[in-house]
Amino acid sequence: MRHSKKDVPAEEIVNEEQAVPAPAGESEPCCGMGFCPESEGADTACECGNEDNTAEFIPEDAETVKLAEDLAKAQEELLKTKEAYLRSVAEFDNYRRRNNEEKPKLANYAKGDLAKDLFPILDNFKLGLDAAEKQHPEAKSITEGFAMIATQLKNALAQHRIEEINPIGKMFDPNEHESLTSQPSEDVPEDHVMFVHRVGYKIGDRLLRPASVVISSGKGA
Repeated sequence: MRHSKKDVPAEEIVNEEQAVPAPAGESEPCCGMGFCPESEGADTACECGNEDNTAEFIPEDAETVKLAEDLAKAQEELLKTKEAYLRSVAEFDNYRRRNNEEKPKLANYAKGDLAKDLFPILDNFKLGLDAAEKQHPEAKSITEGFAMIATQLKNALAQHRIEEINPIGKMFDPNEHESLTSQPSEDVPEDHVMFVHRVGYKIGDRLLRPASVVISSGKGA
């Protein structure tokens, strides 16, 4: 026989309502990390120990800490490597600049050392040419030919930036001239070169040989 709901005692109705299970897959929310399916009442604490269910739980195990330390070390090593690279680039640029500046100087030194060995030959060539012009005027065509050779030699030296220093009539310069003696002169001002005994040579700013000169001491008493 079917009984109506009002025939069932009130105690059984209450028990039936309390015995209705919760829908499958649903349970009380935990602290944001999942659910606590074993919780049976409001007085039961959450498994994570957080009763207000508001804080976020972030696990930190040994592996995570080690990865963070390794990352920090890698970033530090990268910074050191970058600084070393920048220093190397700057040092190389300075070396290249110095090398470019030194190349002409080294080339001048090499040329100058070779030219020094030629200077005595040029001196003797000039002395012989002067003697031939004075003592053998009849051989003018020959002496002119040798004079042309001497000019070619000077031009060849000039092409390599080797300049002749012949300061006749110029102010005495101790940086390029070597005074052999001084003599009074009515025509040449005091401290000016009145005679060049031996020409000098220089290459760029480097003095290869000073000019040997006689300077004027001015008008005599």
